Amino acid sequence: IITSVVSIVLVLYTAHRYLHRTIFENVTKELIVSLYVFIVIYSVCLILAQGSQLTYRYIARDKCDAQVPKAWCILRYIITVTACSFVIIHIGMTALHALSSFHFGSRTQKVTARVSILLAFVYPAIYGIMAYHKDSLEGRTAYCSGFTANSESVLMFNVYLVLVLDVLNALASFVLWKYNQHKLNTEQSFNLSITFNRRQNLEAMRQFLPVAALHAVVYVVFFLTVCFGQAIRSSMSPGWYLFTSAVANVIPHYCFLCPLIFLILIRKGKFDRKAEV
Repeated sequence: IITSVVSIVLVLYTAHRYLHRTIFENVTKELIVSLYVFIVIYSVCLILAQGSQLTYRYIARDKCDAQVPKAWCILRYIITVTACSFVIIHIGMTALHALSSFHFGSRTQKVTARVSILLAFVYPAIYGIMAYHKDSLEGRTAYCSGFTANSESVLMFNVYLVLVLDVLNALASFVLWKYNQHKLNTEQSFNLSITFNRRQNLEAMRQFLPVAALHAVVYVVFFLTVCFGQAIRSSMSPGWYLFTSAVANVIPHYCFLCPLIFLILIRKGKFDRKAEV
């Protein structure tokens, strides 16, 4: 809960005070704002989900009263499906960098960015319906888990898919950064527009690389903990399995570190347009 509250504060502070100072074009800022929106959605739902668990735990007179109504589990389902929105936004950013590197027009870049934002909302909705449509919200449960008996096959497929996309996206970001660096050093151009575009791409990608790498590392850790939990599930009690499922959720740390990295880089002056000009 504390991590999620700090994440929301960092997002609001960075978006309000520093985002307008960046060297990014408006279309890239749209993707950054969308990423911030998903971080806020994820963090708010996590605060409410964990808060409801604590509330029912502390006001309960006995163990049966400590169980939460299953209706609260919808927050956990939203948390689970929202995690894949982050990688879609990251892929959209990499696609923008690729289009800009190969001199595609602003209209193509706007369409790509807005399609990425749309997919980041639509895909989790479809994925959530497919995963949880058989789960009932009636009755009570000791703990709301994102992995349910009915949703496990769909969720594991998505975990593998997102892992592959995340790693490929991080590699593509690195390759694009090296490509722009090579072009800037070897391309003999006296066109200031082209030169500035190369430097702008290089600086933007240099700042996005840590965030893309962070998400890839976090998701690899998440993937390994989920696989480990599934492998030893048969030898664990239900209580311990729920505990390992809760520990496996490292995505809140990404929600905290992502805006923090942006804030540090912006405050260090890396995104100052006047300095680049």
